[in-house]
Amino acid sequence: MAINIIQINTILNNAYDLLSREKNHINNLNVFPVPDGDTGLNMALTLQGALNNIKSHSIKSMTIQEYVDCFTEGALLNSRGCSGSILALFCKGISESIKLTEGSISNDELSSALKKGCEIAYRETTNPTEGTMLTMMRVLSEQFEKLCSESSNNTFFLIKKIIPSLEDTLEKTPEMLPILKKAGVVDSGAMGFLILIKGISFELEHNESIIKPIFSIANILIISKYVRSFVSHKKYGKRNRFIRTFITNVPLKNISNINLTNIIKLFNNLLQKKNNEKLAETIIQKSDELSETWNPNIKFRYCTEFILESENLDKTEFENKLSSWGDSLIIIHSNNIFKIHIHTNRPKSLLKTCEELGKISSTKIDDMKKQHHNLISEDKAYYNKDIALLLILNGNGFADIMKGLGTVDIFTYQKVKPSVNQIKNAILKTRAKNIIIAADDSDIIPTLKSAITLSKSNIELIESKNIIQLINIMYHYSEFQDLYQNTKVIREHLDNIKFCKIARATRDFAEENINVKEGDFFSIYQNKIFFSAGRKEIIIEKSISELIDTETLITIYYGKKENNTDKVVSKLKGKFENITFESYYGGQNRYNYYITFE
Repeated sequence: MAINIIQINTILNNAYDLLSREKNHINNLNVFPVPDGDTGLNMALTLQGALNNIKSHSIKSMTIQEYVDCFTEGALLNSRGCSGSILALFCKGISESIKLTEGSISNDELSSALKKGCEIAYRETTNPTEGTMLTMMRVLSEQFEKLCSESSNNTFFLIKKIIPSLEDTLEKTPEMLPILKKAGVVDSGAMGFLILIKGISFELEHNESIIKPIFSIANILIISKYVRSFVSHKKYGKRNRFIRTFITNVPLKNISNINLTNIIKLFNNLLQKKNNEKLAETIIQKSDELSETWNPNIKFRYCTEFILESENLDKTEFENKLSSWGDSLIIIHSNNIFKIHIHTNRPKSLLKTCEELGKISSTKIDDMKKQHHNLISEDKAYYNKDIALLLILNGNGFADIMKGLGTVDIFTYQKVKPSVNQIKNAILKTRAKNIIIAADDSDIIPTLKSAITLSKSNIELIESKNIIQLINIMYHYSEFQDLYQNTKVIREHLDNIKFCKIARATRDFAEENINVKEGDFFSIYQNKIFFSAGRKEIIIEKSISELIDTETLITIYYGKKENNTDKVVSKLKGKFENITFESYYGGQNRYNYYITFE
């Protein structure tokens, strides 16, 4: 039986819906290659990107070939993580195999496409490992080819017949990959692939879950810890009734972790036999193994992904060059576009090196140590946006100005600078996975650094020193650019705006041959005092006269202690006829005025 393009689109959307609903369950199985808890999310986002690419076209006017090519392009450009990259490679192989202009695809043609998809996924994955999604792809391809040779049945019927083999293969993944056995789970990517195939086969109604309710990894580790503590202190049968009651009432049917199930069964046996030292030692050993598996030493910390456009780049040479930077390297190549996934300790240096080879875009850098902490912690982080800009500043007027310049999160402080806990809470309120953070005072930077260490988000700190730099950040920040591109542009243009600041002396002092009396105004440019005067009108005019060059716009931001500057600005317009003047309330406490020259 041949299937047409409308059927294919419906099938893939149904498969995505099922995968999206089950992604959190898949995340809780994620232990290989790093327990960062994002396999289900990465697979769902990859498939979502592929389907979104289709939505920009008219499906009815597309051939099968055009549809598959468009779907694959979306998957390649939007692939996330190891699991998403391997899934995109599988799609790439299928796309290369299908060379049709007709409106449908036969079982034999689909069989060849699955075989090619499997071949490409294995070939272009660095160090392909059995017991993962790759194994499931191979079994699907082999079984479909076998059934096609035996029968000409409905395509969906053939796929449905393969599902038991895939389920059996999934259950065997712990035997193929030792780390899975130690962790007590099946492979998360393999589970995700099975869910995709089940979605394609229409085996289940879409309001059902194909995975039984399970405990989170955090809960699994807590239960294991309780058991170990109870046993190691020989409290069974004597004290700690709470732990004993809690463990004995844990519903085993809700635990998908094989090792924890065995630990609880051994624990229940121990309660019956009591004082069985050998059994107690076995429980302690298995609890330690479970804990160690989910708390590995992460050799390469940052999961780094980006797209590189380069016309004269050899894939093999490029792969050899990147392999020394880390592990889990996957390069997806299509025409002059390279989609790179790698785990490395030097993501920014790597990106800088690759910028010499071509144009970089769609960068994503995830701190896997933070992701791992999120996975095993009950203190979960929930994100509703990918990127945010958080500015820490003094002055309600400046807060309004920043909001008028674009999308931004703001924490406003008054005379007392913010604490670590206040910054931590401000970071949490952004609900963003990636955050750029900056403050209007260099004295706040140590506080920001401390707060960042307590956050679950990926955060880039811009070491700004004043409010004018924050305005400059707003000019160059884009919510449509990724974290790397934003921070790169911001740092390159941080000091683009020339400015001076004016304050009022609270005591007599002298600096570099300039005597300032208490109550006088003094002007600071590039951290040096260069004028003082008793009247603010004089100090403002003298500062502008000294600093103006080729600029055509001067903006005055007045502080909390000042009234509006209409009279001052009116006088300045008469003196500087070719200059445009603007005035805004900043509301800052420390400086009476900021004056910018643009």
